[in-house]
Amino acid sequence: MKINSSISNDDINPDELAKLIKDAKRYRGEALNRLCKFVYNKIFGYTYYRVQQREDAEDLTSEVLLKMVRSLKTQHGNFLAWIYRIANNTIIDFYRRRATRSEISIESLKQDIPSVEVSRDILTENKMRKALAHLTPDQAQVITLRFLQDYTNQEVAQIMGKTVGAVKVIQYRALKALKEYLAKEDYATKN
Repeated sequence: MKINSSISNDDINPDELAKLIKDAKRYRGEALNRLCKFVYNKIFGYTYYRVQQREDAEDLTSEVLLKMVRSLKTQHGNFLAWIYRIANNTIIDFYRRRATRSEISIESLKQDIPSVEVSRDILTENKMRKALAHLTPDQAQVITLRFLQDYTNQEVAQIMGKTVGAVKVIQYRALKALKEYLAKEDYATKN
């Protein structure tokens, strides 16, 4: 199951986004509200695959929004690169605060899952999050942005502050590492 939170009923073109940011920096209520909704949709999808639980993703996304609102007046440069940098740093801080990573138990899933199909989707998402946890932070960020949120290499490079070539190298290594990890997991499951 792929979460594409970058597309929503509140998707904004670049010109609208620039005006919205300008108005939000002046703390105009409606503009700030719309910008928060836009950012929430993007950042939730990003954090969802980087942490182990939906509640953590919601909390981290709220934390990112709070940081955004507090420092919006001083923001300059590419807005999306800035907000994803805040999100990435918030995720890193989250893992630093937690000594151990929690796992979602199958028993807790059984209580909350209405159907077998939804259960398979959640287990697939959990498998993906677990696999991403075995990558370097840069690799996990590239995979999340490129394949789970459908950004182009150019957009990922802007967000991460790297060259397109560097993003391609990170992506190649990440896909290779994911392939090896998933092959080991499949082998362990079969034996």
